Amino acid sequence: MIQMHHDNTPIKRSWPGAGSQDRDADPLSPPKLKPQVKGPGTFPGLLAVAAARTLAASGDGDDGSWSSFAVQVGTPPQLLRLYVSTALWQTSVVLPQGCIATDPTDCANLRGNEFMLNESSTWENNTADLSSDIYPFQLGEALGYTGKALLGFDDITLDWAGSGGPSLKNQTVAGIATKDSYLGCLGLAPRASNFTTFVNPVPSLMQNLKNQSLIPSTSWAYTAGNQYRLNQVLGSLTLGGYDRSKFVANDVTWSLYGQDIRDLTVQIDSITSTSGSSQTSLLPNSIPAFLDSGLPYIWLPAESCALFEKAFNLTWNNDTELYPLSDSQHQALLAQNPNITFTLGNLTAGAVVNITLPYAAFDLTAVPPFVTNTTKYFPLKRAANYTQYTLGRVFFQEAYVIADYERGNFSVSQCSWVANTQQDIVAIRPVTTESSTNTIGIGIGTGNSTASTNSTPIGAIVGGVIGGLIVLAIAGFLLYRFCVKPRIHAKEAAEAATAAALAGSDKPPQPSDDPRDPTYVKPELDGQSPAPLSEMAAKRNEWTVEADGEAVEIHELPVEIAEMPSPEPMGAELPNGQEAHEMHQPERFSWEATAVNAQPGRPPRWSWITSPGGERPGASSEKDPMSPPPV
Repeated sequence: MIQMHHDNTPIKRSWPGAGSQDRDADPLSPPKLKPQVKGPGTFPGLLAVAAARTLAASGDGDDGSWSSFAVQVGTPPQLLRLYVSTALWQTSVVLPQGCIATDPTDCANLRGNEFMLNESSTWENNTADLSSDIYPFQLGEALGYTGKALLGFDDITLDWAGSGGPSLKNQTVAGIATKDSYLGCLGLAPRASNFTTFVNPVPSLMQNLKNQSLIPSTSWAYTAGNQYRLNQVLGSLTLGGYDRSKFVANDVTWSLYGQDIRDLTVQIDSITSTSGSSQTSLLPNSIPAFLDSGLPYIWLPAESCALFEKAFNLTWNNDTELYPLSDSQHQALLAQNPNITFTLGNLTAGAVVNITLPYAAFDLTAVPPFVTNTTKYFPLKRAANYTQYTLGRVFFQEAYVIADYERGNFSVSQCSWVANTQQDIVAIRPVTTESSTNTIGIGIGTGNSTASTNSTPIGAIVGGVIGGLIVLAIAGFLLYRFCVKPRIHAKEAAEAATAAALAGSDKPPQPSDDPRDPTYVKPELDGQSPAPLSEMAAKRNEWTVEADGEAVEIHELPVEIAEMPSPEPMGAELPNGQEAHEMHQPERFSWEATAVNAQPGRPPRWSWITSPGGERPGASSEKDPMSPPPV
């Protein structure tokens, strides 16, 4: 429920997370609410969700210390800690099967707590596939992170109990056991799930939040936080808007590729390492890269990894598929303390933005069960091809990403590290409520909100250009079809007639085609004019010959009367007392084990999007067409 003042002004719910002023609070207690009156242009239900506060000295994870977020699932609510995934569109939770006998004794707590679906009265299995509720789960398909998940539906409440976070019923929940993601993930992508067909999609959590007016739009803003600045900075997640105090504004945006799962893709123009006065290039050529906070590493081409290896004395371990660091390597890198700058470019606008990460952002520690022994490592991975180029959670430690799904664009900005700053939440308004007179909450990641308010999204510009080209192509085709082509045919026919006339000039005279011409030869009798009368020529002085007047008998051949057969058929009747026999109704035959939705001559269709579904093959009650009819 949104609290309202007497003047109908909604209250902004605010949860502390990254500000240093609330770090002295009990790390195991939920953050306190700090109501604040919204200014003009903001919307009711805007959510600023702070990171879950677990241990004061560390975060969650077996591949590093990462901020997690509190989410309650089921009835009664079970409190879980989840990572944020900018690529997933479902909420994944760890099931009890995710902890086995060889795991640490506190495995459940280390994995953000387990979800006991049997203890939730509101849990419902996903029955789209009647044979199983186990579906493929793709944490990062292009990177090889695939597995299985138990999919169902349950209630979800964001943030700690008593914090006033929004609750949604019957949301898609994926139960996992895989350790590819040590904790579950809160998916932010507003993409629907399809379990059977495309015509019956299940809305995502973000879409449902907007549909129920709990947030103004499906947009979000996120930074992962880190363990090395301002005495540990917690992650920050804002749904339906962004926190203006978290980043250094710039004017660079990228288009969201809505039809592609890798929608948050940027162009990396260069990667540069700076230590003192020396600079080293770490990327031979510009590459596209996908932003995915659900995974910790950075995937770059092999040529770039070789430059990292040379610059930082790294050695690849084929067994762990990591760049482990010895104590001496670690101390040398701490002394060198390089800054690594990613220059991100926009090919359309020609602008760039720099995101600089200190070495501390790459100084991670892996712990069991991820590795056998606690190990320092450098979070760089070798990509097999361009589809694997990815900037993971390491990059989000210094980057603030705002995704505006209403306008189809997103921005990446350098995080601001000014201590004791207050939240400055701005709503990203839906497109239908835009007003050029109000610049609050319009545009993302820009230095001038007014300019971003009236600017046309790049996607709209590209769409307009493509539409114009299509219209021109259609007009050109119609012009050729109905104007140019008939003229060409007429010209060709005239030339052919002239050539034929010239070619036939040496032939003997032919009969005329004109019926009035004496040389005209009729191929058949004229069907219009009467036939000319023909008589014997009369001769003069010829005696008339007559038969004598005696009676004589005339002999004629006998003639039978011939008639055409009657068109009326003779009635055929059965003998009296017999029963008429009619043609029997032909029996229908079909193959056994035909899919319910199959048609004769066509193979059954199956629908797989996020998970397999569709009807199951079953035995048919109809007969085999090759079997004999019943006696």
